[in-house]
Amino acid sequence: MINDFDPELLDMKPILYFHLQQQKLIELIRTKNIEEALQFAQTELAPHGEDHPEVLEELEKTMSLFAFAEPDGSPFGELMKPCQKHKVAGELNSAILESQNQQTTTNLHSLFRILIWSQDMLSQNKVSFPKMEDISSGIISNS
Repeated sequence: MINDFDPELLDMKPILYFHLQQQKLIELIRTKNIEEALQFAQTELAPHGEDHPEVLEELEKTMSLFAFAEPDGSPFGELMKPCQKHKVAGELNSAILESQNQQTTTNLHSLFRILIWSQDMLSQNKVSFPKMEDISSGIISNS
């Protein structure tokens, strides 16, 4: 499906390709499809690890999930959590947006970064201002 959209995207972003393949392996492990997961790891992920040594540690963590009857409770159980899927989806979305020459971060994210930077600059210069202490709750204090 991604290749239909942009055939060169995954070739240009081998780490993204690895993360997508890693996620597929995690889903095979989640569904207890162990034989298929082992075959997939050997044919798809192992060669990628040889070509890109920077992903070996991630590959080892993912492969360690095979050692546990309940991978969710393993030392690398975070790979089984929804946040892992979200991380990979975000990486894919950013790559697609970047390939289309579009903004890869939201305006809200950019505004929060500017807010934090501005508050840091004002604090460094010892300027008194109403400081946003907790962005999630909107708590403001005078500093």
